[in-house]
Amino acid sequence: MSEYDYEELLKKAEGTFSKSDKREMRLKIPDPEVLYEGKTTIVRNFGDIIEVISRDSNQVTKFLTKEFGIGASISGKRLMINKKVTQDEVISKINKYIEIYVKCYECGSPDTEIKREGRVDLLICKACGSQNPIKLSRDIKTSEADMEEGKEYTVTVSEIGHSGEGKASYKGYTVIVPGGKKGETVRVLIKKMRRGVAIAEVLKK
Repeated sequence: MSEYDYEELLKKAEGTFSKSDKREMRLKIPDPEVLYEGKTTIVRNFGDIIEVISRDSNQVTKFLTKEFGIGASISGKRLMINKKVTQDEVISKINKYIEIYVKCYECGSPDTEIKREGRVDLLICKACGSQNPIKLSRDIKTSEADMEEGKEYTVTVSEIGHSGEGKASYKGYTVIVPGGKKGETVRVLIKKMRRGVAIAEVLKK
């Protein structure tokens, strides 16, 4: 495929995919509304945060209890933490929870669910179809650089575009995979990028 063809495909893909993918890949988490009663920290809009990330409030509370090293409980839509913590600390812990239990380890999409298989909790992505055991840290994935032109990546084709191109998601980018078939995992070389869309070339095995 020529350089001109990549440019044409990129222009077409921008209008077709970019808007919907940006909605899928980003969570609009409300800032925690923190107030204090004595030595207790209250996150007044905890219920709103839970609604956005679509996770069980008791599981999130258990995670925060472990992270803060002290008891926490739910009262209505409010989270009660049994010591004073800052808003920045609350934001940091919630972001850590999202990295481990919400964002897909492969493509970064928050459109995921947790499913129990035997004794293992799997993070299942509805965007790219990947299934991964829950990891207690995201050090490997979060240390990776963003997608760059001229570099190789492994992606899974999640759907087919109107013109027959394969479509995958990776770390917030829509990856167009010419000739890709839905459900297949391929190694690709990124040829062109613009505004959250990347055009890839499938590498031969």
